[in-house]
Amino acid sequence: MLNYEVFNKENQPTEDEIKDFVGTEIFMLFTDLDNHLREDYKIKPKVAYSSCAMDNNIWRGWNIKYQKSGKSYCTIYPQQGHFLVLIPGKPFEVRNEDAVGEVKLALEIRKDEISAKKKA
Repeated sequence: MLNYEVFNKENQPTEDEIKDFVGTEIFMLFTDLDNHLREDYKIKPKVAYSSCAMDNNIWRGWNIKYQKSGKSYCTIYPQQGHFLVLIPGKPFEVRNEDAVGEVKLALEIRKDEISAKKKA
């Protein structure tokens, strides 16, 4: 089941509802990534709803956006048994710690890209 099939647009899901949806182990991986973005990047997340129908609606539903100074670092989409991370132009499916490591490396590259554009 996809995010938008469980959580309707009118009712933002609670943290406990997201945890139940993705599963405890996956939620721990999400928490690790969320803490990394908050602490190391000083980004405050924003919860939003997307109506995107691309890729058979996998990007549709409630998500958590991480932006700083108007620049998007990533958006996390909770899904049943995993979560999707979209770093501009790069999607990731997170089901284990190795995937979280890949996302963290991609975030470093994204940070470098944003820094390089500021200097240009």
